[in-house]
Amino acid sequence: MAVAEPSLYLVVEDVAERLHCSTRTVHELTRTSSIPHRRLPGSRRCLFRTDELEAWEDGALLEVHELPGGGRVVTPRSSTP
Repeated sequence: MAVAEPSLYLVVEDVAERLHCSTRTVHELTRTSSIPHRRLPGSRRCLFRTDELEAWEDGALLEVHELPGGGRVVTPRSSTP
């Protein structure tokens, strides 16, 4: 029996558990682009990468990239110029 590899992405419920807060708080953080996440155009679902959350938790500043069709990618700013 094959073991499934863990997903690269977390969902809102996973992030709320990780941050010890409510899903409503996580939704508010995504609405204000205050947490790294990805929202695909035409979708309300947000996805989060563990490595980006770790960088954010360590104090990394965020970059916001608005996508056509209403999507958005918020990532930690790279430390290299």
